[in-house]
Amino acid sequence: SIGGLRRGLKASGRKRAMGDFASLRALPQPRRVAELAPEAQSFKAFRVRQTHDEVSRVTSMAFSPTEPYRLAVASGTKVGLWSKGKEEALENYATVRKFKDITQCASWRGDGKLLLAGEASGSCAVIEVLTRKPLRRFRGHGDAVSCCAFAATDRSKAATGGRDGKLRLWDVATGDLIHTVDAHSDCMKALSPAAGGPEAWITAGYDGRVKLWDLRVADKGATGACAISIDHGHPVEAGCTFPGCAMYISVGGPAVKVWDLAAGGRPVQEIAEAHSKAVTAVCLDSTASVLLTASFEGLAKVWHAASLEHLWTYKLPAPATCAAWRPDDKAFAVGLDNGRWILRERKFALKAEVPQAGAETQEPQQVVDDAEEKPKESWPSRQWAKREGYLRGQDHEAASDDEVVDLVHKKRRKEAQLDFFLRKFEYRKAIEFLVLHNLPPSEGLAVIEELLERGALRSALSNLGTELCRSLLQWMMKAFSSGDGLQERLLFEALHTILDGNSCLQPPSTPELQEIFKKLEDKVHQEMMMQEAIIETGGMLKAVMSL
Repeated sequence: SIGGLRRGLKASGRKRAMGDFASLRALPQPRRVAELAPEAQSFKAFRVRQTHDEVSRVTSMAFSPTEPYRLAVASGTKVGLWSKGKEEALENYATVRKFKDITQCASWRGDGKLLLAGEASGSCAVIEVLTRKPLRRFRGHGDAVSCCAFAATDRSKAATGGRDGKLRLWDVATGDLIHTVDAHSDCMKALSPAAGGPEAWITAGYDGRVKLWDLRVADKGATGACAISIDHGHPVEAGCTFPGCAMYISVGGPAVKVWDLAAGGRPVQEIAEAHSKAVTAVCLDSTASVLLTASFEGLAKVWHAASLEHLWTYKLPAPATCAAWRPDDKAFAVGLDNGRWILRERKFALKAEVPQAGAETQEPQQVVDDAEEKPKESWPSRQWAKREGYLRGQDHEAASDDEVVDLVHKKRRKEAQLDFFLRKFEYRKAIEFLVLHNLPPSEGLAVIEELLERGALRSALSNLGTELCRSLLQWMMKAFSSGDGLQERLLFEALHTILDGNSCLQPPSTPELQEIFKKLEDKVHQEMMMQEAIIETGGMLKAVMSL
């Protein structure tokens, strides 16, 4: 077990005290050196297809779940409906303006025929997409309607959440209010249908709580209706459910967290510092394998939904407020605080642009700027040869009064790949290089010691993923029991850091990891027995020599 392995490591050697962290000057821009990972190639192909400037900030965006995948954009006192037109570009074919206040949210029904749109005045309009007119309005919130959604299993039910923190369930056909629950003590920001019928809902808000509600027992009071309550740790800005509604993703502050609602709200994955500022949007693709987050820092990031491994980063021209993934997984849209929204669509590279094997390409976690690329100027060829005047150079003959100096050109030593990664502060790539090339224990532990001295060991060994953790633990098993006390302490420090920084090891998530942990525990016990035998032998020798 992990607990036994930790106790064994502490018993067999003391942790080495970490040196003081030396602050490093931030580089203006990282150099693009490493090969592009296969998982990241598809996200590099997402290029800016279209941009549009609204009158005010974009508050919500949503794609229709059915073809032709219309896009609803809430901005100002209107909701714009966009659909594919000529040359596959989106065209604004309709605009719903029958709102008295700023629109706050938008959500489609599963068949794509109805659209919910909440506004700051406290009402929510049910819009018929065919006629582009509101059929009816849900009135009852004392403040702005900040989130809304249709029930997944019953098209005649819809729910709204407001800035007053209340959850309301409505009958779409009649517009009657069915249930009202005091869900949150602050503004409710996220609302999703849950497994269990039209009376089951998942909510999250600025009070930092994620809650699962069963409105069938709402008559017994709000306490009885809340089945699960989870603390996100930050004010929650957005959330979404996995298929089946058994797992939920909440974002708020700089953190992204995944919860298993079927297991009572157990945390599954977490990134405490996914962004440097508040994460304002999150969405999944249709296969629930890729996660997109957008933040107020002006970045949109793509993650593996299972492991939360970072795949790609897109740089935005302004802080992001919302994001939506198109159901065909070929495009996604991001709304910005300055009123602009950006549509990125997958564009496959031509054969001439496909990188050759061994060629130098961009790194996996590459930042792509949404700013327009400026065309390169074609400079005319210049002739630098000087034909007249005062000539100097290697071919110039020395005059009688000139002193000739022979220059000794030192050959530049080729830099090793591992030294290059350390010089460029690319510590994760140094760990990957260590595992990929199966470095000897002396060289590998030298890398760990260098990272420890720089104060970067924890960041380099955190969130490695299942495969990289397995490979690194296998390498450490080979480096175990080298006989050097310093090397053993370095190895123990690295093992503790891996156990603390990787959720896939708490507990081991795969049979391969469980087998490796069993072997590691056996090696620790063997080392402890050997040290006990050495201590006993040393005591006997000391007693004999003192006679």
